[in-house]
Amino acid sequence: MDELKVPTIAIEAELRYYDEQPIKGRIYLPLGTPTRDKAMYPEEWINQANFFFPFLVDGEERARILNKRYVVVLTIRATEHAEVWSDPVGLVRNVRLECGTFQLSGTVYIDTPNYMQRLLDFANRPEAFLVVYEGDRRHIVQKSRITFLAEGD
Repeated sequence: MDELKVPTIAIEAELRYYDEQPIKGRIYLPLGTPTRDKAMYPEEWINQANFFFPFLVDGEERARILNKRYVVVLTIRATEHAEVWSDPVGLVRNVRLECGTFQLSGTVYIDTPNYMQRLLDFANRPEAFLVVYEGDRRHIVQKSRITFLAEGD
């Protein structure tokens, strides 16, 4: 039956679920994609169409099956998992955002044609999640949970 398992890499992450409280644990990224032989990027993985994913909470033996629709923010330290990130490209915008009571500041990279480089255009792209870069952390934020978004300093 092992031949049916999808090879993955465990990535340490902090999850803020629907109640916005932080939970530390691990997500599992597939080790290959149709276009490359390395781990799927977290933003690709979370923007896939499937709704459910395993999350192993620190200290627990069995993974919980969580629903992506209730993920507010998934945070990964890029310095610990540099191999799973694509190099950011595009127009740099510093942003501030809120998801309910959770606040976040950081940088987004807008890689779109010139006529679609406003923050509004970026936020309205079809992907469910966007990435906010903050130092060595990458916050993957569900756009439907953002209650406020603005350009910041």
